[in-house]
Amino acid sequence: MKKYRLLIFIPIVLFFLVSCSAVGRMPLEVDNMVREMRPPDGKALVYILRPTSFGGIVRMEVTSNGNYIGATGGGRYIYAILEPGNNTLVSKAENKSELQIVLEAGKTYYFEQKVKMGIIMARNELIRLDDAEGREKLLKCALSKDLTVKPE
Repeated sequence: MKKYRLLIFIPIVLFFLVSCSAVGRMPLEVDNMVREMRPPDGKALVYILRPTSFGGIVRMEVTSNGNYIGATGGGRYIYAILEPGNNTLVSKAENKSELQIVLEAGKTYYFEQKVKMGIIMARNELIRLDDAEGREKLLKCALSKDLTVKPE
């Protein structure tokens, strides 16, 4: 009988590990406002997307040049308004994924946290998306509550 309980329990636990997010979401009206943003004069707008729910409860923190931006969970995204020039984005999970980029003023950039299976928890790889793919994947995400900058 214990064997059958275990067979039922394991898939339920796995479902929650894959589908839930440990990071809360902003209200819909705030989310919609952030999606429609344009970069302010002299700045770059950066979106970090995590459109998959795989490894959803694993919180992945992101920094820009060593400054904390926010954290994603499954199906969440964060954003930052950054200075143009050389920039190092780092996404931390079981591993650290680092991406060097030169940001241009007036441009919007999209990056995805590709989630992979790790030994203890999820691993990630930070990749740049083109604008069309970035906008498409942004639609699959909700704005994370874990942000350095709070939208007004």
